[in-house]
Amino acid sequence: MSKKKLLIFDMDGTIADTDLMLVLTWLDLYRRFTPKKKPRVSEIMTFSGPPIRDSLKKEFPLVPIEETFDAFTVTSASYYEKYVTTYPFCLETLKEAKKRGYLLAVNTNKRTDLAYKALDVMGMNDIFDVVMGGGIVPPKPDPTGIFEILKMLQVKKEETLYIGDTEFDYQAARNAGVEVCLCTWGPRKLPANLTPEHSIDTYEHFFDKLGL
Repeated sequence: MSKKKLLIFDMDGTIADTDLMLVLTWLDLYRRFTPKKKPRVSEIMTFSGPPIRDSLKKEFPLVPIEETFDAFTVTSASYYEKYVTTYPFCLETLKEAKKRGYLLAVNTNKRTDLAYKALDVMGMNDIFDVVMGGGIVPPKPDPTGIFEILKMLQVKKEETLYIGDTEFDYQAARNAGVEVCLCTWGPRKLPANLTPEHSIDTYEHFFDKLGL
């Protein structure tokens, strides 16, 4: 593995545990738009990763997308302070990475203002050199967000490692030609045909596990 200079992190399911916020938000949306539906938590969990507009169109095809998207944004924001947290050893790992001189970036499909809100709640405001959120570039698996980060930080593909938790992260990294590490602690099952260079089930001993 080439010497890495840049670590790009997905947000939801990778550095931010937003699962409870996600479930509560979707339950509110179902009560509002399809009150007769009996949703399953296992299905709601699959909505973390894909572009949110795609999931909203699928679940509420008879409601204008801007109405459901605005409702999702407002509702989810109301749950951030109380329910969004990070994973064990994550904040310590990020701070250590900065001490070691790594550049750090976020590439998320989450709307940019909500991405900053999540970072604020988790105490990560001063951690990342770039935050590339939804609305700035096309959603993953499109690799544009990764390319923009590389351009802004003047780093080569082979000097970059992408850390995510879904097949959309994997595909974005592959489309960009960068190495990928998948986090396996989440409730979303990863397809068996994915072949990441690395995988981790905890942030503990992160650098040793990845050979960084």
